[in-house]
Amino acid sequence: MSYLKSLRRLEYLLKSIIVVASIIFVFLPSFYLFSFVFLRWGEVYTEIFANPIIGNYYWLQILRYLSLSFRLALVTVAIDMLIGVPLAYLIARKEFPGKKFIEQLTALPLVIPTSGFGFATLITWTASESLPALLGLKVRIDTVVPVFEIPLLVLIVHVSLTFPYIVKTVSAALMDVQKAYEIVSASLGAKPLTTFRKITFPLITSSIFSGGVLAFARSLGETGATMIVAGVSTTASVAIVRWEFENKIAPAAFLGSLLVAIALILILPIEYMLSSRGWKSRGLRLIPQNIEDRLIRLERRVGRRLSLAKDALSIISLIVIIILPIATLAAFTVAYWEREPYTGRVKGSVLYQLFGPANYFKAIVSSTITSFISASISTFLSAYLAIFLVMFIVKSKYGNIVRALLKVPLVVPTSALGLSMILLWGPYGLNLISPSIWLIILTHIVFSVPVIVETSLASYRENNVEFYEDTARTLGANPYDVTETITLPMIKRGIIAGSMLAFTHSLGETGATFLVMGNDITVSTLVVNMVESLAIPASLFASIMLIAISFIMLVLISYLT
Repeated sequence: MSYLKSLRRLEYLLKSIIVVASIIFVFLPSFYLFSFVFLRWGEVYTEIFANPIIGNYYWLQILRYLSLSFRLALVTVAIDMLIGVPLAYLIARKEFPGKKFIEQLTALPLVIPTSGFGFATLITWTASESLPALLGLKVRIDTVVPVFEIPLLVLIVHVSLTFPYIVKTVSAALMDVQKAYEIVSASLGAKPLTTFRKITFPLITSSIFSGGVLAFARSLGETGATMIVAGVSTTASVAIVRWEFENKIAPAAFLGSLLVAIALILILPIEYMLSSRGWKSRGLRLIPQNIEDRLIRLERRVGRRLSLAKDALSIISLIVIIILPIATLAAFTVAYWEREPYTGRVKGSVLYQLFGPANYFKAIVSSTITSFISASISTFLSAYLAIFLVMFIVKSKYGNIVRALLKVPLVVPTSALGLSMILLWGPYGLNLISPSIWLIILTHIVFSVPVIVETSLASYRENNVEFYEDTARTLGANPYDVTETITLPMIKRGIIAGSMLAFTHSLGETGATFLVMGNDITVSTLVVNMVESLAIPASLFASIMLIAISFIMLVLISYLT
């Protein structure tokens, strides 16, 4: 009996430690901006709404930045739908040569360093020697989309970085949908397009909506790539970074809290609604019968041609927004390797900027080491905390609540998270850690833990681990032996895959890192600094290096999963 009591006490102690550690290192940073704004509301209100010198100037700026961010996110999601849903259907329902490569390319923007990809997109569409420019499609950095008045380059980057949320969510839903429904529909004479519209689409509507919400939140908080291609335009997430550097803490904190609140208001209620059985069972019954008959006749006439056009458009879109920027980046790196190709100047070459007087190679090596150290430590600590959280989620009656709260760090805009970490751990809060590599590590833990938890839980469910745990307990094994010999070995692939995803994300994270790094510069933020200082050849090398590392990691993750 005393042994059992000791086990229960130890279990209670471990659960308490897990809860406390999760609150301090994961949940508190995500919500601290609200506390800061609330506790200093008088100062915040005066600075933003009643400044004795400039009045409500900051409030007007906040409205302007939020308006641009919202317009940008809405248009981004609309384009994501047009690209992502057909591509998801192609991946989930058809077999063709190179399918695995297409899947990996689709996932690449989820792990790619945003600063490197932003620079690749910038040179692809603005450089006079690039393929789009040779075809007469050169884009100026200040070109805006009519009607919506949003920067075209920023829109291209946001679409590139967000459409995988649609593809991954919808393709997973399509794989779960039983093909029997589609087979019955085809046996009754329905064309594939009619079957998709009448049968498949209603079954995956919730997944499309869920992916769209995630893409919207991702666009709303994107910082690293946006800083490179925005020009004079400023989104809300970029404004937070600039205001923090200018020591305008009150408006930065207020804008950050607004972004976090918007993300929570969008994500949590919609995720709850989409998880309800009633929503999933609803179909679309909005088309009158006469119009329905005309649609069916039209689908019979153009079905095959439209299907081929849809598949071709999906592949072309992937080539234009993913392959073309990376290929252009690689081509420019080679072209500028020894000398500038059009003037022949050695000083304009990659080698000269790397090893000449500027010695950018030393900065790249130093920042890469900093990135790998911070990513390794944050991933290691996150993996340990995630393992305990997984055990807590699957064993505790409060597990579903904890899992729902873990979605919050995934949707918090990165610049808002970075500001929250400074305010929490710096002189405005606990005054324990100044901007440095240690604050980078703590910041990256916030978004790394949920990633590892989700992949580990997916592995736990897919392998039906609970059945084997129950069997072991009926044979007399105690909870710790069960965890060590049954649970962890069976979910280790999920843990490793999640850790690699977290490592890659940490390696390329830019927005939050900019605010918390101090003098410990990471390679992703160095790319932004080099672009702003017009060290373009050195930026070419650093960007292609980052993308190559990300692709290698993605291949390893794909192999493990």
